[in-house]
Amino acid sequence: MSVIFYRVKEGEFARLVETQSITKFIAQENENSPLKFSLVGINPDKKLAYIVRHGRSDELRTWRLDTLGAFLKKLGVTNLEVQFG
Repeated sequence: MSVIFYRVKEGEFARLVETQSITKFIAQENENSPLKFSLVGINPDKKLAYIVRHGRSDELRTWRLDTLGAFLKKLGVTNLEVQFG
């Protein structure tokens, strides 16, 4: 299965969650920063994935897991898959 990845800012990611364009959420540990996670949202029906980037650069945004959980909880997300390494 081929998935197309888009890098989006935090606000656009939140909009995609609110419109239910993303239904699966993955926190992927950053290989250069242990216990810091990038956020990936997936739309399995359309085979699209969105990863959150910084607002001022194209680098991936990373969070501690507690901060990431609070962000997603605020958006109404109830399930999150966590991948280490």
